Amino acid sequence: MRRANRAARATVNGMNTTVSRPALVLATVFTGLGLASGVAWYLTHRGDPLERQVPGTEAWIPHLVITAVVVVWWVIAAHRSPLGAKVVFSPLLRPITTRIGATFRTSRNPLRWAAVAFLVFLELYMCWRIGEQVFAGLDPNFTRNAWGGPSYLGAMYCHYIDGALGFSLCHAGLRAATVPSVDRQHQDA
Repeated sequence: MRRANRAARATVNGMNTTVSRPALVLATVFTGLGLASGVAWYLTHRGDPLERQVPGTEAWIPHLVITAVVVVWWVIAAHRSPLGAKVVFSPLLRPITTRIGATFRTSRNPLRWAAVAFLVFLELYMCWRIGEQVFAGLDPNFTRNAWGGPSYLGAMYCHYIDGALGFSLCHAGLRAATVPSVDRQHQDA
């Protein structure tokens, strides 16, 4: 009875909304590796002389446009998806990982495999990069001429909004490149 209740809570309009354990583990591991490499960067570069600030490297105008694009994209996606606002977690949900598995099991198209593998690699790279920036950003030279720099918060905002757009684009690409899963409950993401 408990298992049936848990399964009923994990669906929205018949679509599985359970987080995929492999996707969550991979995202966590790559973010952890990024955090570790950020600590290593900070410890090896914290004593370096301060670089000169180059005017125009902060790129605030493009990032305000990117913010508007991401907000509009997510609002439209939340209205169109049965998941509502939880649609932003779609890359970690079971439906997309089921589609990825189905693509490698049933598709005979090596170009499709390469596209899916590249998009998954890109998402894992972004997890690593987001983790790295947490501690490496404490080094003033890491954020000095970065987008949103020279402040830590500005650089993190600009890089994380880029990450939000990157994850959204990768997820849209994965939806287009993967084949629907045989299990109808898992095919929408």
